Amino acid sequence: MLRPYKRYALAEQVAAAEALGQLQGSADLEDDIAMCGLQTIEPVFRAWLRRGERILEAGCGRGRWVFHLRRLGLDVTGIDIARSDVEAARRHDPDVPIFLDDVVKTAFADGEFGAVISLGVMEHFEEGPQAALAEVRRVLRPGGVFLVTVPTQNLARRLVFNRIKDLQAMVRRVRGRALVFEEYRYTRRQFAGLLRQAGFEILEMHPDDFRPPKNMGLYTDSRFLQDPVRRWELNGVGRLLDRVLGVFSPWLHCSGTLWVCRRP
Repeated sequence: MLRPYKRYALAEQVAAAEALGQLQGSADLEDDIAMCGLQTIEPVFRAWLRRGERILEAGCGRGRWVFHLRRLGLDVTGIDIARSDVEAARRHDPDVPIFLDDVVKTAFADGEFGAVISLGVMEHFEEGPQAALAEVRRVLRPGGVFLVTVPTQNLARRLVFNRIKDLQAMVRRVRGRALVFEEYRYTRRQFAGLLRQAGFEILEMHPDDFRPPKNMGLYTDSRFLQDPVRRWELNGVGRLLDRVLGVFSPWLHCSGTLWVCRRP
């Protein structure tokens, strides 16, 4: 079985991003919250998450989805290991239930939640997501639902963008630049196998991206396709490529996959 694609980043860029996160306030958090309603996965959350049921977001960052879903009347609690993100969420709303905790070993009891969501988290464990998936299963009640996203190894990435990333990483290593692990990109079959091994029943799969004119997949993969002014929008070449690929299937170039699972 093929291994997931392993993506690396410059160590100095990761350190700079972490420093920025520590300095970042909550002023722009409302913009991030508004972006939730533009994602293709948002209607899936509305369909599967129930009012009156406790919901956990494992790895919530600054909590944009916690805020968005709570405004829909859902009882959502968030946890994250980054103190700066938790503090930014608390500055935005001191009453928000977002706590400092580790998704691999949380402080919650067995079966405490009727649903768990985890978005863009499982791909960041270099040793693999098995421990985090096991913890999700532990805190999820039998019959509860698990909604999880990971980056998708789509056709555009396989044929073009991963090759560019590999060449870029090779050049950086030759020049003596320090690289660190950033994330895995899984095929749908690969991550389906991990979910089943962790004891989850897979119910649905959905492409994870923004709805036009926003874009996540192509925008993330190449800065040369990004609009120079509008955040999360493509330039003319990017929009044309997005339309052409979209004629055939969103799976050709979407950013990630949302899995809807159940704990039996």
